[in-house]
Amino acid sequence: MRALYDFVVRVENLFDTEVTNSKSGLIRDTRWDDFEGRVPFGEVVCVPEKFDTPAEVGDTLLFHHHVSQEPEKYSMGEDLYRVSYDPHNYQGQSYCVIKGDGSVHMLGDWIFLVAYEVDTNEEVLTDDGIFLGHKAEELKREAVVYCEGKGTESVGVNKGDTVGFVKNADYELLLPNGDKVYRCKPDDLEYVLL
Repeated sequence: MRALYDFVVRVENLFDTEVTNSKSGLIRDTRWDDFEGRVPFGEVVCVPEKFDTPAEVGDTLLFHHHVSQEPEKYSMGEDLYRVSYDPHNYQGQSYCVIKGDGSVHMLGDWIFLVAYEVDTNEEVLTDDGIFLGHKAEELKREAVVYCEGKGTESVGVNKGDTVGFVKNADYELLLPNGDKVYRCKPDDLEYVLL
């Protein structure tokens, strides 16, 4: 198979349904929260011929959650899925390629940021003691650059820099190694701390 404009990836399971902290073997029902358990990566089977990318067959491709959430739209059968690639626009669903040695190569001008951890374990209870969940805190819109993209050179942003970003630019992804990152574009950055 030759892919002209998009990546083709193999994803055996679109959702991680196993609850890792469970001693009794619980399984997550993704019908209630299909965002939480999604698998946002797969093995590259074909690379788009139209574009020059660092991707090779066998690499791991990170992609947008729509691929997992709308398999009827992206499935090509036999655990194969089409993942759109557009190096210049938000419509592209391909974010980065991870090589066998673990090195991350951003696609287009996407950037990965690592957010500061915020303790949100404080429980919220009604006056009668009914548990309502955990207290939500407004996260500070600052993070550290995990991987820079093509657009970061022109604004002087490098890996390890602390940057501020615009509201709602903190789209969270889970990397195969377990790291949580935000993906955004250079236009989403507001400042670099010196």
